[in-house]
Amino acid sequence: MASAEDTSNVFEPFSVRGSPFPLSVVRSFLLALRDLPTLSRYFGHLTLLALLLLVIWDVIPSDLQGPILPTELLALQPASEATGISDELAYYDYPASSGNTRYLEPGAVPFTTRAMHSILPIAVPQRTVRTTVLTYRVQENDTLLGIAQKFGLKGTSLLWANDALADNPDLLHVGQRLNILPVDGALHTVVKGDTIESIAAYYKVKPEVITSYPGNELSPPYALQPGQKLIIPGGTKPYIPKRVTVYEGPIPKDAKKGSGSFAWPMSGFISQKFWQGHQAIDIAAPQGTPIVAADSGFVAVVRFSNVSYGNMVIIDHGNGFQTLYAHFSVIYVEVGQSVGKGELLGLCGRTGKATGPHLHFEIIKDGIRRNPLAYLP
Repeated sequence: MASAEDTSNVFEPFSVRGSPFPLSVVRSFLLALRDLPTLSRYFGHLTLLALLLLVIWDVIPSDLQGPILPTELLALQPASEATGISDELAYYDYPASSGNTRYLEPGAVPFTTRAMHSILPIAVPQRTVRTTVLTYRVQENDTLLGIAQKFGLKGTSLLWANDALADNPDLLHVGQRLNILPVDGALHTVVKGDTIESIAAYYKVKPEVITSYPGNELSPPYALQPGQKLIIPGGTKPYIPKRVTVYEGPIPKDAKKGSGSFAWPMSGFISQKFWQGHQAIDIAAPQGTPIVAADSGFVAVVRFSNVSYGNMVIIDHGNGFQTLYAHFSVIYVEVGQSVGKGELLGLCGRTGKATGPHLHFEIIKDGIRRNPLAYLP
């Protein structure tokens, strides 16, 4: 017979809406409530596991694709012809205010992810890659390297896609139209006798690099036609250093000799540095900014170059060094004149081929252009 203290733990049946409720169900419910913390942990673990599986599923690479092109650029892509590149290349005015914004923006992750639209029924545009050539019109204050950076390319890729600049990058001028490659490399125009193998050897790539590139639209037996244009991904052109010949006449008796220590020839900011395609530095400044001799010497050349330099001056420093100054608006010195370091040569301008007022400055040692930044303080 149960004692008085035991009867407090016995659950007697009670009625729910007039019907007796089983004692065993009530007992089970109360026991479950007592174990609620354990059940909460199980539920939390399952929830975290489900979220982890969802994240893993979302980042599994589905296929390697490039960044999305802006809508307006997609509309400008030319229809490919048999050569893989339209004779009428797309024309695109890149906004001048865009600074160094790249044409192809990097994605948030280093590979294409499995988009949520593969799990949820929502429409997400697929990423595409440009494989054709665009045409860009040079704008005010553009530089060759700056244009290349706008489209995420190396400066050499711009040179090797435009024959007009390949030999002299300083021919860049406002309004000029440039070919913009979809990838770093070169643009080749087929001539009679060319083969895939000979073109690949010239640009130092494997033949399959050319034949497999979608933009070229090539298929066996790879018959090429003169005038056909081919994109050479990763291709490079042989570089031949150019020697410069300066004044060879008699040295003036009163000519000052350079110290070998150079000073800045003009105040301003460097708008283009020295690189393979531009063996000089450009210093941008307002029209009329004074230009001075970087070191002592004598004036060997004063002339107007309608090819690229405009009004230009070359100073021979008498120690194997020469300095070249270009794009003057006004020149104050003449050939044979002795000048001291820091002496006024003229005023900054934009004569010749220039997209804005600046000084094109070269340091030449033994006939070879050197990087001025290695000599300037």
